[in-house]
Amino acid sequence: MKYLKTKHERNSAKITGLTVLIIALLMFVVGAPYKEIPEEYGVAINFGEPSVINNKMAPDNPTKSEEVVEDVQEEETDTEEQIEEEQQEESVEEEPEEKPEEEPIEEAPSEEKKAEQEAAEKAAEEAAKEKAAEELLAQQEAEALRLEAEKLAKEKAEAEKAAEEKARAEREAKAKADAEARKAAKAEREAREAREAKERADKAAAAKAAAAKAEADRKAAAAAAEAKNKNGGSDVVGFALIEEAPIYPGCEGLDNAARKKCMSQKVAQFVGANFDQTIASDLGFTGSQKITIYFKISKTGQIIDIRARAADPKLVAEAVRVTKMLPKLKPGIQQGKPVIVPFSAPIRFAKQ
Repeated sequence: MKYLKTKHERNSAKITGLTVLIIALLMFVVGAPYKEIPEEYGVAINFGEPSVINNKMAPDNPTKSEEVVEDVQEEETDTEEQIEEEQQEESVEEEPEEKPEEEPIEEAPSEEKKAEQEAAEKAAEEAAKEKAAEELLAQQEAEALRLEAEKLAKEKAEAEKAAEEKARAEREAKAKADAEARKAAKAEREAREAREAKERADKAAAAKAAAAKAEADRKAAAAAAEAKNKNGGSDVVGFALIEEAPIYPGCEGLDNAARKKCMSQKVAQFVGANFDQTIASDLGFTGSQKITIYFKISKTGQIIDIRARAADPKLVAEAVRVTKMLPKLKPGIQQGKPVIVPFSAPIRFAKQ
């Protein structure tokens, strides 16, 4: 037998049990009553209809047994006289009438038969109760199995629904993550393209500026040479036209072209090594940066008239500060005399 698990099953079992008990009590109470024949009446003989005999046997006063006995004796005497008269009448008639068949005498049931009958009825009732209980138990088990099956089916459906919702949520999250990743990749690609475009523009602008400066230097040198030819000499000679270029410390013993190249390299290295590159980071600049410095080398080899050109005033100030730190040079010589030599150099560095 399986245990009743739910409250509904337990209430159903209680109601069914009470119903069976009430039906059993009604069978005992409402059933046909059993009437025993008093022993003082003796054996009942049925000479006619049961209703007539019962009416005759019913005493007017059941509590007076003597009157009942006298009435029965009188009735029996009257019955014998009637029988004799009928026999005489039948003998006189030509065609005798058929005698009515006597009904069998019904004997009162004995105590043993009563006990057997009661035992049989009791056994039948017990069997009916057991059968009803078995049917009730079978119904309860079937109901429990049905409820258990419904519960399992409901749990399975809920689990499938939860799994489907989880899978759908995972798909949506994955799709959202993919979309975010594509969006981030697109933004990064656009930012990289913008940086590259800016770098190309900066390079183009720097190249254009360098070309313009070179052209300006060429024109200035040409003008200086022309003025020299006209005036017979000048105190300022361009770096490209100087006969003996200024000598940076460490560039001694070289010819004029080699001294110029060595000086340009030394100046670029010095400025790049001493320039505070964190300024560019603080200003938000990225990639390679270019700064152009301008100064003059006096007749005594001093650095004078320092200027700079950069993308921000702070970078210009830092370039001027570093240029002032350059060491003293040997002055340039033109026609055997020291002269003032203008000099410019582009300084490039990458943000650290």
